[in-house]
Amino acid sequence: MIVTNITRQTRIGNKVLVAKSFLDRMKGLIGAPPLQAGEGFLLPGCMGVHMFGMSYPLDVIYLDRNSIAIAVLENIKPNSFGPVKFTSCAVLELPVGTIRKSKTQLGDQLAINGADELIEPVIVKPIPCFKLI
Repeated sequence: MIVTNITRQTRIGNKVLVAKSFLDRMKGLIGAPPLQAGEGFLLPGCMGVHMFGMSYPLDVIYLDRNSIAIAVLENIKPNSFGPVKFTSCAVLELPVGTIRKSKTQLGDQLAINGADELIEPVIVKPIPCFKLI
């Protein structure tokens, strides 16, 4: 998949994989080699991440149901927690430096191309996103 920051007109990733199952989400990138430039891992239905078992840091973008960045975290270290964002519908894990290079900021609109058939069933049906009132 390709992820683009529409607001900044920058490319975030061109080789982004999607966690297609609950097991994929649970394992995440634990034990995987470090992400390279252009790579990423999208976790649909995710409201927070942990870095326990990871051997390298990550940049992380939390997205709402409209693919708006509701949290932008740079250089999350191994053996730490990211915050829980109850309005998050997906989390995008990226190599460190990607947020800076793409100039991604809170409130930016992202486009996830090639993901319609992968994200909607995971987010909308089994793990519905909701808006806190």
